[in-house]
Amino acid sequence: MSSQTVVKQHVVSQVVLSEFAVDRQLEAEDVRQPGRWRPKSPAAVGYVNDFVPHDSATIEALWHSVETRLPQAMEVVRGGTAPRPGSPEESILRDCVALHWARSKATKTAANRAWLKVQAEHEKEFRVRGRRVLAALHERRTGRPGSRKELDALNAELNAGPEEVLDGRHFASAVPQWYEFARKRFATNRVQVLVCDDRVDDLVMSDTPVLTPTRRGPGLNPAQGVALGDATGAGMPLGPRVFVSLHDAAEVVVLDAAQVRQLNAFQASVRDLQMFRRRPQGRPKKRPRPSSPGQKM
Repeated sequence: MSSQTVVKQHVVSQVVLSEFAVDRQLEAEDVRQPGRWRPKSPAAVGYVNDFVPHDSATIEALWHSVETRLPQAMEVVRGGTAPRPGSPEESILRDCVALHWARSKATKTAANRAWLKVQAEHEKEFRVRGRRVLAALHERRTGRPGSRKELDALNAELNAGPEEVLDGRHFASAVPQWYEFARKRFATNRVQVLVCDDRVDDLVMSDTPVLTPTRRGPGLNPAQGVALGDATGAGMPLGPRVFVSLHDAAEVVVLDAAQVRQLNAFQASVRDLQMFRRRPQGRPKKRPRPSSPGQKM
């Protein structure tokens, strides 16, 4: 294995996961074992082996460039303050949401579906209009006419896809492009900070934490059919008591119990495999009160 290969690739920042940790452990639930929350370290969850199978070190460096700048911004929002417009903290938080959107299971799922749709359309075109071409090619290869099954297999072979798609090079080159697209999309947004009222339960987070709602339907991310250009907003939890939303105003919103339940339900609905939460005994009795509320995402 090349020294440049990174197998264990986080799709959720360990800096963000650590916000849910108490004594270096959070709780994780696997969709295959619903209701079973197990203590885990941030390093042991929120990752996918070989998520980007080609040039993984370059993609890890991109992730690292954002993650290393996050702590100073997290300190601001953790205290119930919206970062000042134009500040480094605002820029870091926008980049955090952009990269969690670009390097996500939801975006990869949408990309795979898009390719499979193109592949299916090509195969259909060959079946309908290219049957003679398939038959001639099969006979040239084998010296005999092909059966329907053999021609279908040849059709699938011819439309298996370009080598750069199959070996992961295309996806590896797409992630930085998606990240830059998201950064440009969010460039004029302010950061709205949503903090939990002292009396309400914690927020939870999924392994595809960025929500991108749209007025066109119920979807909340690319895997649910929402292109970023169609989204009316974007946001994600940054801890058990804080959710950041890219908005038209830098403001602080206090979340009531119903809003927390809704955001948690949204996270559950976009979850690919895992959910994360703070260990119940970790919640403090008192939290600093934020400034006056505004409007939620």
